[in-house]
Amino acid sequence: MPESVVRPAVKKPMPQALTTVLILAVVLAALTFGLSYVQLGSIRALFALDSVQTWWYVTRAAGLLGYLMIWLSTLWGLAVSSKIFDPWLERLFTFDFHEHLSLLGLGFVTLHVVVLLLDKFQPFSLLQVLIPFLSAYRPFWVGIGVITFYLSLLVTVTFYMRSRISQKTFRTIHYLSLAAYLGATLHGLFSGTDSPLMAVGFMYLVTFLSIIFLCTYWLYLLWARKVEEKAQARKLAQQKRRGKTPQHQTISRIHS
Repeated sequence: MPESVVRPAVKKPMPQALTTVLILAVVLAALTFGLSYVQLGSIRALFALDSVQTWWYVTRAAGLLGYLMIWLSTLWGLAVSSKIFDPWLERLFTFDFHEHLSLLGLGFVTLHVVVLLLDKFQPFSLLQVLIPFLSAYRPFWVGIGVITFYLSLLVTVTFYMRSRISQKTFRTIHYLSLAAYLGATLHGLFSGTDSPLMAVGFMYLVTFLSIIFLCTYWLYLLWARKVEEKAQARKLAQQKRRGKTPQHQTISRIHS
């Protein structure tokens, strides 16, 4: 979400959060891949490795975690823009935490996509996970997921381009985080095999309603701010028409 406080455009190194997620993704993938070839029957049975659905379980879990991180990042961004945390938390912390949530979401979504290439239960090709609407499995909703991944990637990259782009451009691109969240919700709801489960459906409902609530509150604050600015502009215009000098100008003239 767009950040209302202008921070210095500083070139930042990639934070530890992204490195941690990438390492976790590689370790999890390697562990699952390695256990798939273990001959010990008890271990294979414990992790359900005798099933062709092993990778399917991993990608579903990564997809759900990725969705939750995208939701939390969007929710946190709306809260930061609405200045909800200002009485309790430093804005530098809230902004950086929002950035790290975006990276975590991107990391889990990347794991979700990579594991799809290894899955044998519902196989996907490289082109199907990179190009929207090519998938044989629910092509439209999977295509929405692909577009969502690119939008999330674009929004996340702008955190490291603030020294090269204007604040207005940064905010405009960050508005796409709402579209990315909506796309992630539609993708998960209509292409996810866990959507029929009551718990998962309830999760989508609660997370979506929370975003609607905070988004409405954020839009209300923007509207109220514009109304106040227009009222102040009208007041100044009236003072000028009546030949009155604003108080701060009068004081400055007295001191001069």
